[in-house]
Amino acid sequence: MKSVLRVFWRGLLVILCGVFLGVFIFAGYQLYNTFYGYHAAQKEYDNLNQQFVSAPATAEPTPTPTVEVPEETPEETPAVVAGPISVDFNSLLAQNSQVVGWIYSPNTVISYPVLKGGDNDYYLHHTLNGAENASGSIFMDAVCEPDLSGDNTILYGHHMNNGSMFASLANYKQEGYLEEHPVLYYYTPTQNYQLQIFTSFVTGGDSDVYAFNFATRDQFQEYINRMYSRSNFATGVEVSSSDHIMTLSTCSYEYDDARYVVLCKIVPM
Repeated sequence: MKSVLRVFWRGLLVILCGVFLGVFIFAGYQLYNTFYGYHAAQKEYDNLNQQFVSAPATAEPTPTPTVEVPEETPEETPAVVAGPISVDFNSLLAQNSQVVGWIYSPNTVISYPVLKGGDNDYYLHHTLNGAENASGSIFMDAVCEPDLSGDNTILYGHHMNNGSMFASLANYKQEGYLEEHPVLYYYTPTQNYQLQIFTSFVTGGDSDVYAFNFATRDQFQEYINRMYSRSNFATGVEVSSSDHIMTLSTCSYEYDDARYVVLCKIVPM
């Protein structure tokens, strides 16, 4: 009887060791995949910056000088401000025709191409080069107009644990961060823009913040007022229904399906 029990317990111990070993191997495999995915995505986006962005990330825009002109002299058209970086869209579009822009935030990791697919699923899991990767891409909502002509243009990006993609947007929960990073920049093949932040807050995945076009200017103004009222703090940026805005959206973790959104006034440069 004792020998039977001994065999039983030995057998159970072998099974348990096998189960624990299997769990350990699976966890290690998952961890490897995660870090390999981070590395692969980071390498691709670093290469894209090296290939298509021509100015250092620390560069600041050069202000356009203002010159007083006598009243009788016709006013000249002001020079276009290039912005802190320059993007080679001709080469970038040759690599992927679904590129619609490039978003850049000085002195942060945000310097990414913006993609627009036929739905809001593909670029959640794929990079610009078509590689399947958990980091995905920064992408524009499929319903929005790539020329930013809609009332509200929406961009999505993952909140990655390594701080990449749109993870740093969560820093806008702190007022001091806003003072250091009051604007982002958005580039397209035909125009450069400043994104002046006017409100940011935590909201749900089904929030009315994701409305993109409005039937009347009054409805749009009501929407803007609601967004102002949810802000973590005042930014001093004034927005009216005659403006166009951009919503930057990423995951947040205050509750299930939470999102953190940063809303910006789009200002042509």
